[in-house]
Amino acid sequence: MEDSRRWVLNASYWKSAILFAFFAAFITIVSCQFKPPVQPSLSDEKIARIMSDFSIAEAATNGLAGYTKDSLMQVYYKQVFEMHGITLEAYEQDLRILAQDLPRMDAIVKMADELLTEGSKGKAGPPNN
Repeated sequence: MEDSRRWVLNASYWKSAILFAFFAAFITIVSCQFKPPVQPSLSDEKIARIMSDFSIAEAATNGLAGYTKDSLMQVYYKQVFEMHGITLEAYEQDLRILAQDLPRMDAIVKMADELLTEGSKGKAGPPNN
């Protein structure tokens, strides 16, 4: 009788050990699935420069409306993307990533604003000859 009791205790021990090992392996596999946060492909400065170029394009079409403005904005946006060597999709993907980090996005928008104000301070108009 004592041998059968040892076997039952021993079997219970092994069941518990196997169950523990299973859960440990499961937790390890699940924790390995954690993905680090995705970073934008462009630097913050480059995104700020693109944003400032878009603001300039918007200002250039300020007096226009309707089809004319829409068509010209498409041309300007295409030129901005070509100047910076990126695609609309890449830029939008980076904006989606940055939307998850609002303090960083706010800093980039401020940087773009500084680029615009810095550029306007240095230009007093055409030189008088």
